[in-house]
Amino acid sequence: MAQQHEPDPAPRTGPEEQEYLLRRADDHHLLAERTGDSDARAIHLRLHQLYLQRAGRAVVVHQD
Repeated sequence: MAQQHEPDPAPRTGPEEQEYLLRRADDHHLLAERTGDSDARAIHLRLHQLYLQRAGRAVVVHQD
């Protein structure tokens, strides 16, 4: 059964957003490992990669 995620009610700060995105990346990595369907595995691995990329850009450093 597919996991359903409800939309977040409040925006997250940069570090909170990064933590969320890294958790989602881990979720998709686990799902990829657990599926026997090669197409589903490819999708989860791609989502894992996309979440990692987004997490890398989530924290914005403001210069003084």
